[in-house]
Amino acid sequence: MKEQRMANDFSTTSSSAIITANGVKPLPIIPEYGPDAIVVKDLTFSYEMPHAEKKCVLRNLNFSLKTGSRCLLIGNNGCGKSTLLKIIAGRHLAKPDDAVTVLGLNAFRDTKLNFHRAYLDVEWGMRIVPFAGGSVPLMADIAVRDMMKKLQESYPERRDNLVDILGINLDWRMHQLSDGQRRRVQ
Repeated sequence: MKEQRMANDFSTTSSSAIITANGVKPLPIIPEYGPDAIVVKDLTFSYEMPHAEKKCVLRNLNFSLKTGSRCLLIGNNGCGKSTLLKIIAGRHLAKPDDAVTVLGLNAFRDTKLNFHRAYLDVEWGMRIVPFAGGSVPLMADIAVRDMMKKLQESYPERRDNLVDILGINLDWRMHQLSDGQRRRVQ
């Protein structure tokens, strides 16, 4: 009986409140937002590249997802899947400003959404890439050819074979790669 009461208390608390050092606070209330949980209108997104042209990843994208629906997001490496998810999660600022709404709120600017959504990417919990001589942050500005340099020099035929099979460009910079490209390099 006592265990059932605790389970009921926990389920109520975890879905409608935030536990803080000062006690339990209710979650921010999301106003009524209509039938669509996510709406994307005329979204265009480009990455700023230092010393290079902007790299347009998404162009004039439009769609909506009904509340409670499921969506499968598929596409080639580098086509913008992870970028779109980051925009929906509020990690990137989209233009125009009202291009992406989640639960009727601006995906980037409305911080109430941070209590109602989560985004875990492939880098979550792992941000170090080992290579000869030490480790660097995963998003460091290093060329692919400079990673694991001693190993590449020891087995150049093997490196050339993998570069060809995986479609890797040795001049790619690690901080500019998509998640799929980064996985191929690693």
